[in-house]
Amino acid sequence: MSKPKLHHRRRLYWQLQLALLGQLIAIRTRAENQVAGGYEYYKEDNNRMTINTYSAYFDQKISDTLSTKGEFTYDGVSGSTPTGTLSPSGNVNLTHLEDIRRGENIEFDWLHANHTVTPGFAHSLESDYKSYGVSLADAIAFNEKNTTFQYGLSQNFDSAREANKTTWNPKYSTEVLVGLSQLLSPSSIFNVALTFGNDSGYLSDPYRLAGFIPVDPVTGPWTFSIGVPERRPSHRNKEVLFTSITQHFDELDASLEGSYRFYHDSYGIYANTLELTLHQWNGKHIIFEPYIRGYEQSAASFYAVTFTGQPFSADPAGIHSSDYRLSELYTVDYGLQVTAVAVNDHLHFIVGYHRYAMYGLDGQTNSGMYPRANVYTVGLSVLW
Repeated sequence: MSKPKLHHRRRLYWQLQLALLGQLIAIRTRAENQVAGGYEYYKEDNNRMTINTYSAYFDQKISDTLSTKGEFTYDGVSGSTPTGTLSPSGNVNLTHLEDIRRGENIEFDWLHANHTVTPGFAHSLESDYKSYGVSLADAIAFNEKNTTFQYGLSQNFDSAREANKTTWNPKYSTEVLVGLSQLLSPSSIFNVALTFGNDSGYLSDPYRLAGFIPVDPVTGPWTFSIGVPERRPSHRNKEVLFTSITQHFDELDASLEGSYRFYHDSYGIYANTLELTLHQWNGKHIIFEPYIRGYEQSAASFYAVTFTGQPFSADPAGIHSSDYRLSELYTVDYGLQVTAVAVNDHLHFIVGYHRYAMYGLDGQTNSGMYPRANVYTVGLSVLW
């Protein structure tokens, strides 16, 4: 996944979402009070996209039954990204983007009997995209707290503005999640979650085009394609199955976490994600966390490198997109995070690196469309 505009994709390192959805379901434990800050530098090969991310996080216990946590993020985005089309000479067409994104979310955990009720609110703002989200979740612990059942709902109210236009187009996203977390033994835990979602409204990307070959009634098809605005369906349904298992090994002072995610939507996309993470203590003060993630997907039913049409129009009707992110593809993401624990466990210093690469599978989409990037992170947490 490339990084052209934050509101049109899921960033690998971006966690400012409604906390319920798409995340691992875990047994709710009381977190330590903490504040944290971090910086992340994302740089695509060939000097394409650059993203600088600054974030701050807090987690504070208010009373025995109430706690709150929140996150604030500032992103600076600049660089060039493919439009999805090719020039007459066969080169990848690029468009330059610069934007700033400010985002924040906050949620509360209210403990009542064996329930943990979590309302949340999220907001983000870019020059051409606004997002407001609310969520409500409940985690029910039973079986001597060895089992946790979780369910919840989130609703996003977004607006997108097309390039060089003043009109804002609405977009709505609804997601429902049900999940279960089961302690299998004192050293292993299993999680499973189902998410059902619906998006409606303006779902196209104003920075993406479709390659269109006009057909002249007399001379026939043109010898090259032109770029026309992409047009996606105004509704999308999606289903997600997520499972994970974490096993701790006392003799190694380490834990191994594996997860699998299946995704399907009404665009016709089927996707599978596998991830493996090792959490390895080295003495009392250093944690090494290498990980690898693989992802593959089928193409959207309305994706093609080029379309033909008659009569000629600069904005032809119908559903069409040449956005390479909707093509048949796979990605590989691997990296390492190192955490240094100091001052009686109250200070955590974090550094990390991961390499991300995307590859096409259809044999038709130009390989120059797909991004490859290095990502560096540093952070500091203070706990009490």
